[in-house]
Amino acid sequence: MKAIQSVYDFNKQAGLLDLGYDDFRESAYPIEEALEGFDITYLNNRLHLHEDSSPKNASRSIVTGHCRTTGISDVDRFDKHIDSIIFSLGSLFKLGLSVDQVLNGLQIVADANLTKLSVGKDSEGKQMKPTDFVGPEEELQKILDERNGSL
Repeated sequence: MKAIQSVYDFNKQAGLLDLGYDDFRESAYPIEEALEGFDITYLNNRLHLHEDSSPKNASRSIVTGHCRTTGISDVDRFDKHIDSIIFSLGSLFKLGLSVDQVLNGLQIVADANLTKLSVGKDSEGKQMKPTDFVGPEEELQKILDERNGSL
């Protein structure tokens, strides 16, 4: 539960909770994360984006340029995000991680995010990284190296 509290603390301290819920913003962030690690050249061409466009720009284009809100209710929003968590957790377990390893990873990423609070946000309200930001990848790799079974 400490990891979830850390995520809440980050959102609170970053002022993100004060922005309120925005269907476009809340949908673009998970799409951005889902696109990381993929060659999105084809997608960029389909969206008429610059060929060097990042997952961040592509996700925002998908949501703001190609979607309309449908008057989704808060219960549907709640369900949508819980489903996203469930699918994400399932994906982590498919990587051979235990519950404790997933919780440790969540804490590592939450702690890394808290170090971003000294920097501003981009035009969409996403917290930017300081120039001396140390990502969580090295610590996450240690967890992956300890997991049971080989993939």
